[in-house]
Amino acid sequence: MNRTLVILCGGDSSRMGTKKALLPFEDKTMVEYIYDKFSPFFDKVYLSVNERGDLSHLGLDAQEIPDISRNAGPYGAILSCLTMLSGDRAFFMSVDTPFMDPRIAVYLYDQSYNYDITTFKFSNDNLDTICGVYNKRCIGTLFKSFYFKKSTMNYIQDRCYTNLIEIEEVTNISSVSTEQQFYKVNDRQSYYYAVFSILKHNFVC
Repeated sequence: MNRTLVILCGGDSSRMGTKKALLPFEDKTMVEYIYDKFSPFFDKVYLSVNERGDLSHLGLDAQEIPDISRNAGPYGAILSCLTMLSGDRAFFMSVDTPFMDPRIAVYLYDQSYNYDITTFKFSNDNLDTICGVYNKRCIGTLFKSFYFKKSTMNYIQDRCYTNLIEIEEVTNISSVSTEQQFYKVNDRQSYYYAVFSILKHNFVC
């Protein structure tokens, strides 16, 4: 299998007011929920955190990688992790997308051979634009993006060998809708919706 997963758990969570990774979700925290859901599909799991030790009390079988800078955003976290990974690439996902199906992560991984970045071609700004497989070959471009203060998706993807897969492919992989797959828990309202959706799903099942 030989797949690596990075769960992005850092950031200041200013709109939420507390760490998203530690929000209660089902009978665990959100990061535990995602870890339990995705870890069977991956050989190695990393947690991208603001500072080492942030999530160590959870006892997950995952190595923490602290951010190089607290103000570098998600691409800064990706850069930090790429410099520390034991392998050549990893699937990156945000801790605030709990409805994502692990099968789309596996699909992207299978399509990522020889590419610097493999992700979906997002046409909706409201959908997640971070998730995807990033190779260590991106490190130079990511460093340049911070040096020139151009840490945007377009700047980075245009300068890397990028494999953009049509978002419609999601419907061929998973029964979970595209909107649900990439639903972001950004604030209290979206968090309550996510919790209600899980409770409703479990009740129906």
